[in-house]
Amino acid sequence: MDTSQKQTGDVTWYRFRDRNGLEIRVRPETPADAAHLVDLFGNLSPTSRYLRFSKAMDNPSPERVLAEAERLARLGPPQDMAWLAFADLPGEPDEPIAGARYDRVSADTAEIAISVRDDMQGRGIGSELLRFITEKARQEGIHRLVATFRAENRAVWALFKHSPYPVTREIHGAEVDAVIDLTAPASD
Repeated sequence: MDTSQKQTGDVTWYRFRDRNGLEIRVRPETPADAAHLVDLFGNLSPTSRYLRFSKAMDNPSPERVLAEAERLARLGPPQDMAWLAFADLPGEPDEPIAGARYDRVSADTAEIAISVRDDMQGRGIGSELLRFITEKARQEGIHRLVATFRAENRAVWALFKHSPYPVTREIHGAEVDAVIDLTAPASD
């Protein structure tokens, strides 16, 4: 993928093009991004929400969604690192389309999460965000990234095939733990 970084004001934007040529712009999440997180959540189907959060979230109250978005947006370095991806969609300029984050659970291990809104899946966005976030985590001294997901989540299985670092998987009934080893050499 064609990638670049560009400084705008105080923010460095990571840029890449998806498989369809659409420019995706990624920047660090800020406490003012709660509305973007709510928008991103609103563009996930009930099935995607279930696979992402491991519980039915067909019709959560708007207040609950906003409260969780505000909580997530307030998290920050050094414990939690998060980024939002934006694109100019027809009739929706500068629309949030994806998010990626990791949360340190120990000095050298962090949990990882990536969400891509349903209508943007299958375009390589999640794969590029995975490459991006693994490099950011490695630069911060993290040795392992761990993701826990539902075993039937085929999209995540496919996503981890694109990891630039080796991934091991442990199946625990309905859930899978995938561990990315950031101490191993990266593949091209």
